[in-house]
Amino acid sequence: MLYLQATTARLTAIVITQIANVFACRSFRESAFSIRLFSNRLIFLGIVLEILLQLFIVYHSWGNKIFSTAPIPISIWLVLIPFSIILFLAEEFRKFISREYFTPHHSS
Repeated sequence: MLYLQATTARLTAIVITQIANVFACRSFRESAFSIRLFSNRLIFLGIVLEILLQLFIVYHSWGNKIFSTAPIPISIWLVLIPFSIILFLAEEFRKFISREYFTPHHSS
């Protein structure tokens, strides 16, 4: 059971970080904060479906059987969420460096 919970936590970590990644990578150079949040509504549909599928895989007996997973406590989700925030902030920092140091600045 512990092995199944560990692999389920790993899969959940991938899903959570990919949600942060989709927001961070909406633009290669522009900050995610400069892009309208709902400018691409399909992203939100995809994220909702991804979360629902993950909940099915983690907490439904059919999902556990099909994907060889086991339910994990909410505390595991709470441990994993900061990693998605770190990924998002690291990508925002990369974009900032890219804009500030690798974009030609035009003098007036």
